[in-house]
Amino acid sequence: MSASARRFSPTHPGLVLALMVLAVPAGCGGGPADGPARRALPKVAVQDLATRRPVELSSLAPASRPVALWLWGPGCAICQGDATTVDRFAARERARVTVVGLGSHGSPESAPRFVRKHRLRSMRVLWDQRSLAWDRLLVPAEPVTVVLDRSGQEVDRWFGPFDEARILRAAGQAG
Repeated sequence: MSASARRFSPTHPGLVLALMVLAVPAGCGGGPADGPARRALPKVAVQDLATRRPVELSSLAPASRPVALWLWGPGCAICQGDATTVDRFAARERARVTVVGLGSHGSPESAPRFVRKHRLRSMRVLWDQRSLAWDRLLVPAEPVTVVLDRSGQEVDRWFGPFDEARILRAAGQAG
């Protein structure tokens, strides 16, 4: 095999590494989750961090108002930066939208630490230790925000920072 053929071989370590880097999307946990879909909340048990009791995620709907489900991870830098903003939004907009945080991708101890560190008091915070709900919602990375109408059907979702205006637009259309 010639030197030029070896240089462009599909198994060349440099090429393999470059392709791996290009294949991994940006974000704290792995990949984008943008786009509308008409998914409903899955019937998966998660833990309510305030009560320490299991709760079925699908029990969040139907609801009296739209729900913004904020999917976060304790090791995610964007989530760390947005946590206080999300909680303040939950307090300020509670009459128009219910905000629920659903964490995953960490140890069981990391979830309550995250809640304490960011003083999350205005939104309900749930924990999905095995990422089962995340898998069923097709969420590969954090942070993702999913807006659900009153019946529990998804009307909007996006990957990346928390977007208050987008939530209010989607909640207004879903209301």
